[in-house]
Amino acid sequence: MRDREIVERVRDATDLLALVGSAVKLRKQGSAHVGLCPFHAERSPSFQVVPGRGFYHCFGCGKHGDAFAWLMEREGMSFPEALEQLARAAGIDLPQRRERPSAEVDLETRMRSALDAAQAFFEAQLARHEGARAYLRNRGYEGAFLAEAGFGMALDAWDALVNHLRGLNFSGELLEQTGLASRSERGTQIDFLRNRLTIPIHDARGRIVAFGGRIMGEGQPKYLNTRDTPLFHKGNTLFGFHRAKGAMRDGALVVEGYFDVLQLHQHGIHQAVAPLGTALTEDHLKALGRFTRRVILCFDGDSAGRRAMEKSLRMALPLGFEVRLLELPQGEDPDTWCLKLGGEAFRDLLRAAPDWTAFMVDRAMEGKDLRRISDRMGAFKDLLDFLPYLPRTTETRDLFSSLAHQLQVPIQELDRAVKGRQAPIQATEEAPAQAPVLPQMDELIRSLLLLCASGQWRRVQEAPPAWWESLDGAPLLQALLDAEGDSSLLPEGVVACLRHLEAQASRQDEAGRDAEALFVKLEGRYVDRELQANNRLLQDPSTVVDQALMNRVMARQNDLLARQKELSRRRRGLR
Repeated sequence: MRDREIVERVRDATDLLALVGSAVKLRKQGSAHVGLCPFHAERSPSFQVVPGRGFYHCFGCGKHGDAFAWLMEREGMSFPEALEQLARAAGIDLPQRRERPSAEVDLETRMRSALDAAQAFFEAQLARHEGARAYLRNRGYEGAFLAEAGFGMALDAWDALVNHLRGLNFSGELLEQTGLASRSERGTQIDFLRNRLTIPIHDARGRIVAFGGRIMGEGQPKYLNTRDTPLFHKGNTLFGFHRAKGAMRDGALVVEGYFDVLQLHQHGIHQAVAPLGTALTEDHLKALGRFTRRVILCFDGDSAGRRAMEKSLRMALPLGFEVRLLELPQGEDPDTWCLKLGGEAFRDLLRAAPDWTAFMVDRAMEGKDLRRISDRMGAFKDLLDFLPYLPRTTETRDLFSSLAHQLQVPIQELDRAVKGRQAPIQATEEAPAQAPVLPQMDELIRSLLLLCASGQWRRVQEAPPAWWESLDGAPLLQALLDAEGDSSLLPEGVVACLRHLEAQASRQDEAGRDAEALFVKLEGRYVDRELQANNRLLQDPSTVVDQALMNRVMARQNDLLARQKELSRRRRGLR
């Protein structure tokens, strides 16, 4: 079976509605199912799944794809990984592939086995270590969540884990490759984590890739991660991401450490994640961006926490995230504050978290005497790192006017300084903060949309969907036909796109385009595509050796050529 046939077989066997519906709450609307887009923050649904045609599409942010694209976008999988997962779910056996060297695949498999064996060892030691269990109880961790979090204990010994794993036939070289072992000054192999409470670190698919360790008692460093390995890179791994990725409808909550994430997860706040001993990176944000465009930055209530928050804000704004900032009281962190308040009260804090604009303006003005030129210029300089990322709306103009008055700076000077930072903002002065994303659109789809908007949607509905469903912009037309011309049933993003098209048409005097000529052209394009596909079949070796198949393909070819000729005749008659 050829690769293309395997892909089509897996795609046809996959229930796209169930796949997407496990992450998005959907309701039926016409032939589609609609819901809030999982790829960007929105209040009214612009996202739809059309199971009969095997695709999803968002009219707000433009995300579009099939079951494979869904897994690649949401889970960060490669195409072969997505194909393998969907095939396994559908009970389809895939032929052996040789895209990766067998030695590489074998090494990865053995590394994962060693990590899983280490986790079992750590958990067994925790069950025998009353001091570690008492420490967890004092921090509020008990019951079923202990097992869910995967807490364990690395013994206060040089080589307890190494000896255990080597007894299971894992080589010393492999243990160093996985980050579980290191070398002493004398060159002997020793455990990397010793006398530490252990916490497994997972990749986006929930597989253990590394461990974190919190020292028991005094000593430095207090927290320690196993080293970067072929399976684990601190700069693109977020702790807790495998649990959080399905809970980011209201945004991702970024905190500082393991125990912050775990305490929040224990209290049902599952959208929490944390970087692993590094600042938030662009790779971290890109991973979050597959699930949400809204981020709440919550850091410890001290000067270091504020600096980390500001650095993360500078990283997130250029990537187009909607950012809110939650500052905790001095001396508190998300772990301790959630334990004191409880989960519901902490959720209330998240809901009330201020937009970054108000927070950063207050931060820039704090402690400054605006009667002094040096303080005014200091506040002005601090704000210039962030103001270029504001949308160009009337609210922003009001803010600029207020700032210009407080800082005693001419508003023209403020405008020039902000523009000089060259922020990637394209919105116009009076445009909404988030303009609709117009999908790439074939000219024929555009004309059909305008025909529907003029009241002729039934005429368009009578045309076979095969004529237009493969053209760019087809999801927009499908949404309009499903609503049967009733704009109140359309997602907000669709309505915005249609209004934009209608405005363009009125300017270009295109609304009265001849419907008959349009459908002749539409059918002609379809016949041309079918002829191209049929020609490829004629050249396929499997067709050449199968006489019965060759006869069917030739008959189809003759029919299409006759149809093409008839359409040419009709086209001349319409001129």
